[in-house]
Amino acid sequence: MITCQFNDAYFPILDGVVMAAHNYAYWLEKYNSNSYLIAPKVKDHPFEVSYNALLYKSMILPGMNPYRIGLPHFDLLFKRKMNNVNFDILHAHCPFITGQLALNLSKNLNVPLVASFHSKYKEDFKKTLDSPLFVDFMLKHVVNFYNSADYVWVPNKATGETLKEYGYRGEYTVVPNGTDMEVPDKPAYLKYRKQGLEFLGCNEDDFILLFVGQHRWEKNVRMIIESLKTLKAENVKFKMVFVGEGYAYTDMQLLVRQMELNDHVIFTGLISDRNKLKHIYASADLFVFPSVYDNAPLVMMEAAAYQVPSIVVKDASASECIVDQVNGFTIDNSQESLAATIKNLSCHPEKIKRAGANAAKSIYRNWEGIVEEVNAKYADIINEHGHMKSTRYFAM
Repeated sequence: MITCQFNDAYFPILDGVVMAAHNYAYWLEKYNSNSYLIAPKVKDHPFEVSYNALLYKSMILPGMNPYRIGLPHFDLLFKRKMNNVNFDILHAHCPFITGQLALNLSKNLNVPLVASFHSKYKEDFKKTLDSPLFVDFMLKHVVNFYNSADYVWVPNKATGETLKEYGYRGEYTVVPNGTDMEVPDKPAYLKYRKQGLEFLGCNEDDFILLFVGQHRWEKNVRMIIESLKTLKAENVKFKMVFVGEGYAYTDMQLLVRQMELNDHVIFTGLISDRNKLKHIYASADLFVFPSVYDNAPLVMMEAAAYQVPSIVVKDASASECIVDQVNGFTIDNSQESLAATIKNLSCHPEKIKRAGANAAKSIYRNWEGIVEEVNAKYADIINEHGHMKSTRYFAM
């Protein structure tokens, strides 16, 4: 079975969709598939993967650092390599340039196309497009893409309902995401925690709050910073750690300085070393993720691997897996609610510990198990598609 993942972003970007496409390709290769991945290339970025990565030329996407716009049709060497592979099934993780490439290739090869819906594109369009008419036009483009796919997958039900709200009327299958991080045993956890605290310059008794992800205003990072000002005013002792990069990175640092929070906030920048990221997760007490933009954030699952419970906004897509006070904590979409919850939990470490243990049991899933199921689904889809082709041929 020759499989191929398609995405509009790739390493060194480490967002949830990049990690999903990468782990699909990685584990499918382990399960005896001939696994490929197609994505834009970042010039001179070194990487080593076990699967076949076919990368094409790209250029910087203004205002959306670190994302790039792909130029596959201008990369003749890439097109020649791609056209030399007789794929059995294609899987697009985006509806734009690389997704359209997958759609066209599936038609040319007469092979099935699976399309995963990961992101709330409407929020992206509102940020970058001035006209509501252009926003509606782009949403129709997204919906048309998913209507054209043979199978549509979503990571949770809330994400599927978002796609329905955009105008999609077809069926979808829930295929959850996973994480490449393993649940450590006690000695490993203590070792990672010690290394994480040393890296951050924190003490064992520091109350550490953590955010990992793209630094974008859509992820409610302003609300996090505003809640920190309230916590400081109420004499709550804490350290807030922001891990990642994004267009709002510099402005977030400026806001922290304006609110005189420098002594309480640590910006690590992008951390591409997954081992170092493990250490940071192990050092944290709470994972603060009030984003109403994300659908099924992998970072919550990564935090759960280290028994770090998440704080999420009630009824947001990211809250689908959270039962308040059981395996995490839900808040209203306000800095007052976030600050009050953090303050309360700072006085009740037993609540954090209990929720963290439950998060590891209920939220955590590794990619190995997920992709084992995906591999079986692919085989069924290929067989079904072949049967449909045979039936059509016989009818002719």
